[in-house]
Amino acid sequence: MHTRGMTLLEMMIALAVVSVVLSLALVGIQRPIEGQREATVTRELWSSALQARQRALATNQPVRFVVEPDVTLPDGTQQTVARWERLKCENDWDNNTCPRASCLNTTCRGDSSCCDEVGPDIIIPSTVNAQSVHGLCYLPGLGRAVKPVLPDAPLGCMTGQLGNAAALMAAAPGNLRLSFTSGRPRSLLMVEPLTGLSSLLDCDSVRAQKHPAPECTTN
Repeated sequence: MHTRGMTLLEMMIALAVVSVVLSLALVGIQRPIEGQREATVTRELWSSALQARQRALATNQPVRFVVEPDVTLPDGTQQTVARWERLKCENDWDNNTCPRASCLNTTCRGDSSCCDEVGPDIIIPSTVNAQSVHGLCYLPGLGRAVKPVLPDAPLGCMTGQLGNAAALMAAAPGNLRLSFTSGRPRSLLMVEPLTGLSSLLDCDSVRAQKHPAPECTTN
């Protein structure tokens, strides 16, 4: 008896089938890993927001959140990174002068003299959009939260307006969206403006279904 070997065409077809099966398997493995990373970074952002508020209360200095793209890490890779920054003031007796004028449009990574302290880096995966927390600020001594919409000073922390109740109310952060390109339902960082206390709402949770937030359904 003679044993018939595989022709080149049959071998190519077999390799193609194996490649498709492996690709599907890798996708099936990758999605749960991405979901876990997204859930982890979401809770890290929430925890860091609570820590930022506490630092503002304890130090009587404003503490702001920044989200910076293309940060070069020690391993040489470039990632989007979030962290909080405790800001220096123009003088030591008036916390309504924080941050310094030269720090209104730059982060402390760009100018380390703008800060007395910074929080730990939170690496944001490519599937997560956390830009909504950029500029979130906890006011000195109060812990009150604001998110100024000021094109000329997006990181200003309401400098010079701490006594302006109307301006502070207009800068209330509301519900900040954390969205995911992986298809996972978005999460909301819900920040109470007067106290600065925050909670996390996952839009696919039972809580969200019972008490739906508009930000969960609107684009």
